[in-house]
Amino acid sequence: MEITSVRSTNVSTDSWGEFVEFPLVTVMSKFDEYNNADGDNPQARRKWMGPVGDVVVEIETDAGITGVGAGNWATGAISTIVEETLAKLIVGEDPTERERLWDMMYRATIPFGRKGAAIEAISAVDLALWDIAGKEVEKPVYELLGGPTKDEIPAYASNLHPVDHEKLAEEAIQYAEEGFEAMKLRFRYGPEAGRAGMKENEAIIKTVRDAVGDEIAIAGDAYMGWTVRYAKKMLDRLEPYDMEWVEEPVIPDDIDGYAEVRESAPMPISGGEHEFTRWGHKELLERGAVDILQPDVHRCGGLTELLKIDSMASAHDVPVIPHSGTNPHLHFIAASTNAPMAEYFPIPEWYKERQREAEDRDSTYADAIYANPPNAENGTIPLPDGTGTSSELNREALEHFSIE
Repeated sequence: MEITSVRSTNVSTDSWGEFVEFPLVTVMSKFDEYNNADGDNPQARRKWMGPVGDVVVEIETDAGITGVGAGNWATGAISTIVEETLAKLIVGEDPTERERLWDMMYRATIPFGRKGAAIEAISAVDLALWDIAGKEVEKPVYELLGGPTKDEIPAYASNLHPVDHEKLAEEAIQYAEEGFEAMKLRFRYGPEAGRAGMKENEAIIKTVRDAVGDEIAIAGDAYMGWTVRYAKKMLDRLEPYDMEWVEEPVIPDDIDGYAEVRESAPMPISGGEHEFTRWGHKELLERGAVDILQPDVHRCGGLTELLKIDSMASAHDVPVIPHSGTNPHLHFIAASTNAPMAEYFPIPEWYKERQREAEDRDSTYADAIYANPPNAENGTIPLPDGTGTSSELNREALEHFSIE
């Protein structure tokens, strides 16, 4: 079998729906024009994320098999790297030689890569190659990874957004009633909001804890928007709420800061969503920076690299809970003994009602372009169906959301 062509499609952040506009602290919140903590600047995140959210890569072969992969959050740079560099390397090659092709792509992009857009482009290509591998033998990819380690995949509800306390409580109760035993919210404020912001961050956690009781695990995401000093003070305030983890308290390159926060934190610290390759995650593990590792298969180097990251994490007794719950992630989780659960984005009832009233186009956060997005029932997700990585595209939605 031989690769005959590679093409990419830029997908607008509009496919993620309005959730990208909700109030939360981010790595850019220190700048007024990009701060939406109070909900008065809903386009703040779109301004710095750029119009392109995901890039879909399709690899065709002379056997009539087409593989699909995706990389995200590097704007159109992913497409440029795929089309101008990676495609020239892999066209004419055997798509089953994934290790060799990964090494070729990584080495060829070292002058402008190693992290960021180049690795996200490699991730998309690598996922498409795994999709081809599964389709060739007519098996789901988790079967190629050693077979399932679980009958179904536990999921945590990751769509708690603090638009106001009443809606936040409603969402939390809804997800608990739907069978989710864990859920994650976003903090609204960082250092720029001072003590008043700390008080509100604590109130957000208290609202959810009061709504769901003590039996539900609660996590919180700071999305790189805090400093070490602020994080240590904030986490001390949150100790009474028995949190499952706090995610990305500081910027990813401040690994010393991560380790300092983790050493003093009264709850586990997670990170890795914005880290790249086995080498980046190796540093997090060896320096004791995280209790939970959260790589993203669409960013970290694809499934070929995620498997190496998972092996290292297992050797450090650190569980892997990947960022986002896309189907490629589900294949990985299904086959891993070190990946206990998946992230899942349920849609709150109050938001569905608003969509119906406005007659908006439906979308499901980050999976509108796929024909078979994951669907949780009673807090768990079935093992993915079909062959390959279960990444069949919704061509109508892809065309609707594609941009130049």
